[in-house]
Amino acid sequence: MRTNARRALYSVVAVVALVLGVALVSASAAGGVQIYAVVSGSMSPTLAVGDLVVARSVPFGDVHVGDVVVYNSPTRAGSCSDLIVVHRVVGVTGDGGLVTQGDNRATNPVPDEPTSWPYITADCVRGVAVLSMPYLGGVSTLLPPPYDYLLIAALVVLIFLVAYRGDAGRQAGEGRTAAASALSSRRRSGWRDGSQFR
Repeated sequence: MRTNARRALYSVVAVVALVLGVALVSASAAGGVQIYAVVSGSMSPTLAVGDLVVARSVPFGDVHVGDVVVYNSPTRAGSCSDLIVVHRVVGVTGDGGLVTQGDNRATNPVPDEPTSWPYITADCVRGVAVLSMPYLGGVSTLLPPPYDYLLIAALVVLIFLVAYRGDAGRQAGEGRTAAASALSSRRRSGWRDGSQFR
């Protein structure tokens, strides 16, 4: 009974992981969700190099102090550069600009704005981080979107299948060990009907 429950749980998790992968691809195609690989230690210990960050597009007014945002660094000319940054919002200016800083205070002792670049405006914000997955960021860089989403979903399913097979093999091994132990015990004590092994 317990084995069937575990199989059902693993099946549900595998299907959910696959559905999430398809949802990421669909949402990415619609522009609502994007994934990013963390390439620096500026957000450690919250995010480590190689982590995968899933960001969701939100209205600029819904970004608050404490949120981890993904943005293109603004330029002094008023546009957004190609540099993508994942940092935490630590303040909001009087005119609504965002002030951000990495969680790693050893590498980011002061906020990014206005020393590194101007305050962040709505044009430069790509989204708010809603999920992070360790180690999958490095994998996501192997393929371009949307194939990277599918690769990640497949890896998550594979991880659960390997865990399931390992668990099933371990249970089978425990079953064989228990059967051998019972047989050995019967040989020593005899069957209940009184016959003895010779």
